Amino acid sequence: MSKEIAIIIPHKGLGDIIFHHSFIKSIYKKNNKKIVLFANKSTQANLVYKKNKYIKEIVIIDLKRPNYFFYLPKMVKIFLQLYNYKFHTVYYTGNSKWHKIVFKLLALINNFKFHNLKTKKRYIIKSLTSFLKSLGIKDFLDFNLNIPMNVAPKFIKTLNQFKKPWVFLSIDTSEDQIQIPKDFLINMIFKLKIKYGSIFINTNIKNENKTIFLKHDKIIKTSKFNIVEINYIIKKSKFFIGNESGPAILAILLRKKSLIFLNKNVIPESLMMPNSKLRKYFQVNKLKNNFKYFLNIL
Repeated sequence: MSKEIAIIIPHKGLGDIIFHHSFIKSIYKKNNKKIVLFANKSTQANLVYKKNKYIKEIVIIDLKRPNYFFYLPKMVKIFLQLYNYKFHTVYYTGNSKWHKIVFKLLALINNFKFHNLKTKKRYIIKSLTSFLKSLGIKDFLDFNLNIPMNVAPKFIKTLNQFKKPWVFLSIDTSEDQIQIPKDFLINMIFKLKIKYGSIFINTNIKNENKTIFLKHDKIIKTSKFNIVEINYIIKKSKFFIGNESGPAILAILLRKKSLIFLNKNVIPESLMMPNSKLRKYFQVNKLKNNFKYFLNIL
């Protein structure tokens, strides 16, 4: 029986899993074999990489760090989940000690090659490029991931009721990821209502309470939509506005004109991706001094 090539991704975000596309392609090309991909549920890898030509199987596994007293049970659980797989080589794109103990023990018992990230850089893309270089593997620097657009006809029919053009506004897609002042948000929405027929507002479902005050016939909230549905809406939208997170990375892949909010002193990782000329970046802490200019861009 042919043994598997596997990639284990410990990162948690949608953007993180998209940043791995070039790494996945490079490992596929090196081994000439489709990948078994292990990832956290929160990455939505099962939707993002569904029917991807480099992926054989997507396995959702909980790799998140547990509370202090639960490390050992969590390590045993991960060990047992992976034990029956017949691996040839496993590439682990993290560097957590407790993960490495599990994976190295498995490699010793089941006799497979194990490679892990040796030096963690500030950005995922740079870390993965460095990882490939350390293994002597060519990095194809390919981020053109085609995420499925197979949304239900009923969903499309519902969307077609909303007036065009559309604009997509994404805020707080992780818990307290970034704070956009309420008065700025209200002024922004006011300007968008003049120019656009429908405003799709996306938040993490845990942050949905932050948008309770935003009520208007033109506003559609998307926190309960899955990532394939979000991707479809962004594709059909004229413009994207939001913090640098998973939906912003989707907008990049879809070549959408975008305004992206950043926290203080953050250099966006998305600058390393294609189509950077379509994007403008604003640090939230400096937005107050440039807000008139920002509103004029909308």
